[in-house]
Amino acid sequence: MALSAEGQVGRVVSGAFWLYLSSIISNLQGFFFWMIISRLGGGAIVGILSVIVGLSSLVGGILNFGIYTGLSRFTGYCLGKSEDSERCVSEYLWTAVAFSLIFYGIGSAAILGIGFLFPGAYGYSRSMMLFAAIFNFISFLGGFSTFLQSSLQTKRIFYSVVISIAVKFAVGIALFEVGYGWKGVAIGYMMNSLLQGIINAYQTLKHISFSPSFSLERLKELLRAGIPSWLPGLISTIGQWLGVLILYGSIGSLETGSYYIASQLANVVLMISNTMNGLLLPVLSGMADGRKRVGLKVFRLSLALMMPISAFVMFYPKLFLGLFGEDISGGWLPLAILLLSSPLVAYSSFTTSLFYAYGDYGSILKGGLITNIPRVALYFVLAPIYGGVGVALSVVVGTVTGTIYYYVKARSVGIYADAKGVALTLAVPYSLSILAFILRLNWIVGMLLVGSSYILYIKAKIITKDDLREIGKALLGKERASLLYQRLKPILEPLME
Repeated sequence: MALSAEGQVGRVVSGAFWLYLSSIISNLQGFFFWMIISRLGGGAIVGILSVIVGLSSLVGGILNFGIYTGLSRFTGYCLGKSEDSERCVSEYLWTAVAFSLIFYGIGSAAILGIGFLFPGAYGYSRSMMLFAAIFNFISFLGGFSTFLQSSLQTKRIFYSVVISIAVKFAVGIALFEVGYGWKGVAIGYMMNSLLQGIINAYQTLKHISFSPSFSLERLKELLRAGIPSWLPGLISTIGQWLGVLILYGSIGSLETGSYYIASQLANVVLMISNTMNGLLLPVLSGMADGRKRVGLKVFRLSLALMMPISAFVMFYPKLFLGLFGEDISGGWLPLAILLLSSPLVAYSSFTTSLFYAYGDYGSILKGGLITNIPRVALYFVLAPIYGGVGVALSVVVGTVTGTIYYYVKARSVGIYADAKGVALTLAVPYSLSILAFILRLNWIVGMLLVGSSYILYIKAKIITKDDLREIGKALLGKERASLLYQRLKPILEPLME
């Protein structure tokens, strides 16, 4: 049975809540993990692990061919349109897993071969290459996470994230303390990905029978849907890690760590919108009609939920970076620059999901290239000169060029965001944040002032009564949401008038 537009926003909000909570915890644990490790062993350990992760990510980006993006689309398609949905999903899932197992295995073998044939090349020891190969190989388990996310079973992902993070801290810190150095930290880091993949696989097998199979026809469909995102994604991955590696090689570990923490904090903020817009792909793929309407509503709501937080962090960056020490707080400017493009990132994420749902892979490919090629080119020019600020500027320039393309393309196919509503959504938190900055308000007072944006959104009907009802039902359940509404009715009703 085809999915209808009714109720889909609520499903996206509910799924996005758990996925965003998982993302927050993942990013925050990264902050605290690296903060602990850097204080115990210094920045050199963070530098070693960053280049190991960078190498494995580069190889994985080359070899995945966008297979998981294709799996996300066809999981939504099967659940929404197929009469035999379990068999349909199973065929796509196991084909994707088999393909990933083979190609990630090839990539890991190549890393090991280079490590043993050319030990010490570019500063990589054999041990570093071994860990990079293991990190890369574990990525084949990503198909199970994709299934859970695409079927909006994101609460299960949340559980796997929490468990695997606890093990990461326990193993990584314990092994470091008993004398294993960076290798002990790497083992803990590896356990995080491995355990999360295993738990997600177990949760997936509760819904999809263990019947491994491989269909060449399904593989062609997955690649056809995934490759348009693969090439720009590959360019983005290369640019992202090259920027970090260039910082590490030309500036040093301190600048690299400062930018890395700033970028991760920016990602926490951007995840508010990206998770909601990202979950549109499987939902819209399974809908027979109403895609534009649902997509625009989710974009409006995701932007409204994100912008006050984005504006506050952008104008109070040292408040958060200072938690990691005086040295890391030097990344305040890259953080502010990255967050300046947050509305553009939200719009690009929304239009990308909508184009995917319509099967317009050509536009996705063009948009990705227009976004990422300028980034890659500018990394080489700006990073050695301006350090983390140069990397952040490169990211933002790419975001601007990509958003321009997506905007023009969206209007050509009749997708019109409410310009007045978007402008108001941006103007309110930015104005309040600038006021707090000029008056040099204490961060608590500033947070309350910027947080009042949500009240103004309700008054201006940027966030409507229906939005609040759907959010409440998605996060609390129908009965508890109704009970909460009755208790808050004396407050909410005047705001809605």
